[in-house]
Amino acid sequence: MTSDSYFTLGFYVRKPQTGRAEYPIFARISVAGQATEFKIGRTVDPENWDAKKHLCRGRSRRDLELNKYLELVRSKLCDIHNMLIRENKPVNPAILKSLFLGNGEKPKMMIEVFRNANEIRKEEYERGDIVKATDQRWSRCADYMEEFFKTSLNTPDIPIKDVTSGILDDFQHFLRMKKACANNAAVRYLRCVKNVMQYVENPGSDDPLDQVELTP
Repeated sequence: MTSDSYFTLGFYVRKPQTGRAEYPIFARISVAGQATEFKIGRTVDPENWDAKKHLCRGRSRRDLELNKYLELVRSKLCDIHNMLIRENKPVNPAILKSLFLGNGEKPKMMIEVFRNANEIRKEEYERGDIVKATDQRWSRCADYMEEFFKTSLNTPDIPIKDVTSGILDDFQHFLRMKKACANNAAVRYLRCVKNVMQYVENPGSDDPLDQVELTP
């Protein structure tokens, strides 16, 4: 990551034309000399606004909650920025703003989708559609894959579209070497992963998540 990829974030208030007592709060994002701004949907009494620290200096419950929200905005933008860097995508104020406001397409993340799939597995187990060993296999597979991402890629999750055949080969090696899985067990774990990926790529087809063994 080059210095041109870094972004700065500040908050400021602007006096409304309507003459309201409270001022709307704006966020300003800057990257490499470019900048954009947008309202964050919050207002503040200008007497309580600290322009240097970019936060509210009031001590009421509402003021404290506002400061917490400002931190949430900052945290979300940092997450979006890290995602763009990780995916080697361009970083500029317009993109950060668009993704923050939900106007951009956010990638489907492997572990996040896997956990959601495991909720389906859990429901199937509770209905008696699958055996306990199958439910446990799916749960362990998600845990193993997250551990693999952390140790091999230095991140807990990556977009599904970035899960290449090479990464799957490395994951299979991880299962055998680090988790002492026999060949058949490693193959079954990979089958779980590929079912999740197939489901995301073909959401309109028959649910491949149903294509699981009913026996351990």
